[in-house]
Amino acid sequence: MKMIDLTRAVLVPKESKLEWDMRRLGWTRRRLLRWYREHAGTILASHERQLRVRETVKALLPECRIVTREMADAARLDGASVVIALGGDNHFVYLSHFLTRAPILGVNADRKRSHGGLLRFDERHLAGLARRLRAGRFTISEWPRLEASVDGRLAGVATSELFLGERQRKHMSRHVLRVGRGPAEEHKSSGLLVCTPAGSTGWYGHYGPRFSAASGPARWALTEPFPRGRRLSLGKGRLRAGQVLRVRSLNDADGVLDVDSLKDVPFHFGQVASIRVSEHPLRVIGMEGL
Repeated sequence: MKMIDLTRAVLVPKESKLEWDMRRLGWTRRRLLRWYREHAGTILASHERQLRVRETVKALLPECRIVTREMADAARLDGASVVIALGGDNHFVYLSHFLTRAPILGVNADRKRSHGGLLRFDERHLAGLARRLRAGRFTISEWPRLEASVDGRLAGVATSELFLGERQRKHMSRHVLRVGRGPAEEHKSSGLLVCTPAGSTGWYGHYGPRFSAASGPARWALTEPFPRGRRLSLGKGRLRAGQVLRVRSLNDADGVLDVDSLKDVPFHFGQVASIRVSEHPLRVIGMEGL
């Protein structure tokens, strides 16, 4: 039985759209609701649902330290006993970038408006979730992540996916791919996606089926390869632990390597990206049967 010191737990709630717009625009609630027009009712209802879930979590786990999303980078989250990500998938992925050791628990703040493909729990599970945390009745799974470097310099670690291509996808992306010591293959496309099982629930789903870690920690796929119908050996593939996918950029406009849609690293003509499965998986809390 694994026990969690809840005095060292951290709750990081995401702002609702209404809260975020009020802060970034400096507008009053009344002005925003007028500006939302026909969407005002939907946005306000979502805001109220998120506040109720937030207050419920705080009441059930009063020991937790509360950190705003904006302060996550300075909050030393990796020293927490558990990080509770209260929001949606993007919030969960964002917070994962601050973690190498601490486990993360994803809670969907508004299941009516948020897809929550990566989130195991929502307002229906809160009381049971708190009881099981206190009793140590949970599991910790290790979710694969991807590590990318450009010309030998670390570019980032992705929980969901990496995108390599031109910053503006109207421009043709050109790359040369090679896996390990295998043959190289030159490609033209609108970009290259490399994703984890977590990422297969999103963008990658347009190019390949959702997959689990049991069938391999990572896969890649060209998006809109050109010319259409050309037979490619490396247009899609599986990246296994210990393998390295090397991508040489032939981009001639503004090439980038994007990490989880959170960070862009320049990836210009002649540069080489090396992508592998990270040695630091994301530790995710689960509770069977809840």
